[in-house]
Amino acid sequence: MALSFEWLIEPVTPAAFFEEYYERKPLVIERQGPSKFVSLLSIAAIDHYLAATSPCYPEVVLVDAARELKVEDFTITNSTPPDRIDLQRAHQLFGSGATISLNQLHERLPQLADLCRAVESVFSAHFQTNIYLSPPNAQGFKTHFDSHDVFVLQVSGSKLWSIYDTPIELPLHSQDFEPGKHIPGPSTRDFTLRAGDLFYCPRGLFHSARSTDEASLHITLGLIGKTWTDLMIEALSEACLASPAFRANLPVGFADPRFDSSTAEATFRSLIDAFGRNARLGPILARFAESFVTSRRPDLDGCLQEWSDASEVSAESKFAPRRHLVYQLREDDQNVVVLYGSAQISFPLFARDALRFALSGPPFALRDLPGQLDDAGRQVLVRRLIKEGLLIRRHGTPVPSSLRLPEALPVD
Repeated sequence: MALSFEWLIEPVTPAAFFEEYYERKPLVIERQGPSKFVSLLSIAAIDHYLAATSPCYPEVVLVDAARELKVEDFTITNSTPPDRIDLQRAHQLFGSGATISLNQLHERLPQLADLCRAVESVFSAHFQTNIYLSPPNAQGFKTHFDSHDVFVLQVSGSKLWSIYDTPIELPLHSQDFEPGKHIPGPSTRDFTLRAGDLFYCPRGLFHSARSTDEASLHITLGLIGKTWTDLMIEALSEACLASPAFRANLPVGFADPRFDSSTAEATFRSLIDAFGRNARLGPILARFAESFVTSRRPDLDGCLQEWSDASEVSAESKFAPRRHLVYQLREDDQNVVVLYGSAQISFPLFARDALRFALSGPPFALRDLPGQLDDAGRQVLVRRLIKEGLLIRRHGTPVPSSLRLPEALPVD
């Protein structure tokens, strides 16, 4: 199975998704394929994970919409490490209707990490997974909305979902759901999500879910993206650092009821005009792009073997970038640097053409590399890229996809 965004939402195409649904309306994909997501997770895998490790709160949380569960209800008091999950009590609570939530499990299970990488390379945004295992006829959370978009992957069992209105369109993280303040209206749609089905829930949409007469396991794939608000705040911060006019104190006595705000209004408008004239998208977008690239966790599976492997790279050997590779290139007068996760991998400038070709996507043989490198130089370059986790040896595998972010974004 080759994980990809296309695979995730098929038969809907990415183009149709972004045009019709993304940040606009929910999408329910009903499939007659219950095995769609079984390679990602299973109840047996969760059972083994909980039994073989020592998970702690908040890695694992038990929730029940019908009752309030406190941390001490399912953790061991004075444990080492702190708040270690008491599995026996957790199992008992599960048996009486509580949902087991496993947070950020992509940090521990490679297949979920691969899933996140597959969609991150499309969105240029961080993705995370939370797992929900519910007993029959159970509801983990009361009706609520989230401040981030979520893809729900039903792995096994089934859940009855209800969706309602959207009180805040595209809420920010600071506009998260508050019980008592945000009240849903009547449900607008009810549907059952069965094994293999998918539900895209845009942020701000009220929803609730309850398992049917069988245990339910689903993965939520959450999108934690940058917004135009983030970019505008960054741009305004730059303006304030660049111009003392933005840093001046507010007028003396502005809180006095007799204060005439007309002069302050003129100053405010002039600052807005100055911001509009001088704010530049390019440098900020470039910083966001670099931050995204350097914060990703690369797929380094097999790299230790490559460092200890002395096998030769022949002219006929085939190579390709790792699937869903996210990187960025920089160059100066002497070097070209690959930003890849937390690493900055430097190569001589004369290797630039071969480097760009190697990371561009299609599988290639050593002799295909263009540029000024001789055969020995090509071998050194490829070996280094393999050891650093950028390339893989290709043995009849599908063509990988990669994401190269722009080396330099427009300044204006």
